[in-house]
Amino acid sequence: MRPANLGVFSTDDINWRDRSEYWQTYKTPKRGAPKKFKYREPLILCGHGINIRVDHNTLLVRNGFTHYPQKGEQFRFFPGDSNLPDRLIILDGSGGISFDALNWMSDQKITLVQLNWRGEIRAVGGGAGYSANPKLVDAQLNAKNGRLNLAIARWLIGEKIAASVSTLNEVVPNSEIRESAIVRLDKRLTELRYAKKSISISQLLGIEGDCAAAYFRTWHGLPIKWSGLKHKPVPDNWLEVSPRTMTWRKGIQNARHPINAMLNYGYGVMKGIVQGQIIAAGLNPAIGIMHSGSENKAPLVYDLIEPLRPIVDRKILEFVLAHTFMPGDFTINSKGGCRLNPQMARVVAQVIGEIEANTVAPFMRQLG
Repeated sequence: MRPANLGVFSTDDINWRDRSEYWQTYKTPKRGAPKKFKYREPLILCGHGINIRVDHNTLLVRNGFTHYPQKGEQFRFFPGDSNLPDRLIILDGSGGISFDALNWMSDQKITLVQLNWRGEIRAVGGGAGYSANPKLVDAQLNAKNGRLNLAIARWLIGEKIAASVSTLNEVVPNSEIRESAIVRLDKRLTELRYAKKSISISQLLGIEGDCAAAYFRTWHGLPIKWSGLKHKPVPDNWLEVSPRTMTWRKGIQNARHPINAMLNYGYGVMKGIVQGQIIAAGLNPAIGIMHSGSENKAPLVYDLIEPLRPIVDRKILEFVLAHTFMPGDFTINSKGGCRLNPQMARVVAQVIGEIEANTVAPFMRQLG
């Protein structure tokens, strides 16, 4: 029996039976006990019928439905609870949230982040609110328009290359291609950090692009484990990690491979985390160093996520190489884009949410 209403999903996009059979056996991870360190576990929501409201001065959260049959999942949080989430992450869901709930979350310093199926941030709200520190904003403007611009850009790209080397060493199996890439990245990192001659922004971006090409080339051909392919096939290039490429239609970016779809979600979750950290620190997310443009409303977020991208890559690769996928984990939409099953997107968001990384504090030190 199929549900009468699939919400935003069409029957062309979903093999409902395969997905339901798989996720009926999936056990949703339980929220852990209060951590000894200062870490508040995020609450990740997905599916249809999400509802967030205040009930008797508590935050009552109802998760959505992603398959059939499925038991309802509900969370109740009291003010000051040691197990309060630091943020609610909504993944391509439908439903509603009350104004009272937004106020409650703001009082408890809970950030709300909404992502669409491409991993793009649609909304960020709540938390402690935004009140920029004038001194920090002045320092940002001076850095953007002064000599610190190039120094901070070199620092950001250098940190990204160093993190890329760590990912290659820790996750990618040893091979001639990997060793060659590590040598290349180490050489570029030395050139970047210790070269006496000045390097322009365009040269920095050239170094970054060269390192990225060598870095992602080491991923090509890594095997991806699958089960259930006799019942539902997947494209041949899904059997292994393919080049990180996208297709574009009318300005819309579509991932064509599960790895790219998961990376997009991972980067989206991390952007939400970084944006919350920027606002909490009193910085202005609209003042960037390397990223700019009228369509980019938060260039500083894109600046400070750069050193974190290889860390997101590491988590995704570790998960991919250790996991056996089912065809129902992903769907191909009418535009050829690869979409994550809502529950798979939830797992990816949980994996990325465990990353303890902060580039905001070192960025503030760079400002002086």
